[in-house]
Formats: sequence, C-alpha cells, structure tokens
Amino acid sequence: MRLAALIEAAGFNQSQAAHAVGCTPSRLGDYLAGRTVPSALVLLDLEDAAEQAAHRTWMRASDVIDAVATHCDSDPVWAMRMLLQGRDQSLALSTPARRAIWATGSPRLALTGPWKTLAHTILRETARDGRPIPQWLAAPMPLREPWAPLPLRQGRALDDGLAALGIQINERELVTA
Repeated sequence: MRLAALIEAAGFNQSQAAHAVGCTPSRLGDYLAGRTVPSALVLLDLEDAAEQAAHRTWMRASDVIDAVATHCDSDPVWAMRMLLQGRDQSLALSTPARRAIWATGSPRLALTGPWKTLAHTILRETARDGRPIPQWLAAPMPLREPWAPLPLRQGRALDDGLAALGIQINERELVTA
C-alpha cells in the first residue's frame, strides 16, 4: 500500500515508477501485488522521487508543450526559447527518478500543426537516454509543406533531422549557450 501511495504521490504510471527505481515494470507489478517484497531501498527511492516531484523547479515534457502552445502564435521566438529551455533542462536531469518525473502529467493546452511536429520531435530526441516517454508524445509526422518557425539565415546549414520532417531551421538556432 505504501508503494502504491508513493507512486501516486509522484504522479507516476507503473512504467515511470519502475524506471525511477531501476527495476522492470513486471517486477514492480510483483511488488504491488504482494508476490515479492521490495527492499527498503525501493521505498526510499520512491519517497525521494515523490519529494522531487512535489518540489521540482524544472519543466516536465507537458510543461514544455504548454509553454510552447501559449506563445507559438503570438511570439514564436519565445516559444522556441521555451522549447529549447525545456530540452536543455531535460538533458541535465541526472537521476532515473527525475527522468521519470519528466514524463509525468499531460499538457493542458493543445499544440497542433507544425509546432506540434517540432516540439514532439525535439522532446522525443531528448528521451533517447532510455527514459519513459509520455503516451501523449506522439511520433511526429512529416509536414506536407516546408515550414520555418524562425526566419532562416541564408548561408547557414539547416538541421538535417528536422528538414527531413519539413521543418526548416538553421542548426545554430537549436544551440543554446
């Protein structure tokens, strides 16, 4: 019961909780069903994860989507800044618990069209370290027409991965200091 309460407090689903404590989802299922007794370390890890989730100061994937959706129509430069800040914060997450917390929650705002393709691509690339990926973070579909979220600078290379999806953005625009 304590395990289930900690998982709920952290906002994890079973896959995210398993990632946070470094076990498989089936092993966690055995703990939750009472077939196996978890070590005290599992409880301590989940207590720590619930505490970190309650007091985090960084953006989860859903927070990034909300920030981009809030600004993409009115201020694309700010939307891009929020997307890259969220990506950079995510890349700096140093523990399995924090990487699992990154995948919790759902966006409150809908992001559609080319901004959805861009944001989902950037966030999915961030998750290549094996962290759980939120179910709502769909694999991006290529755009029908080329689109540039920011003005293109002539003579500078485009990001090849995004260009394959129809998004034209200079590589340099994706680098943050």
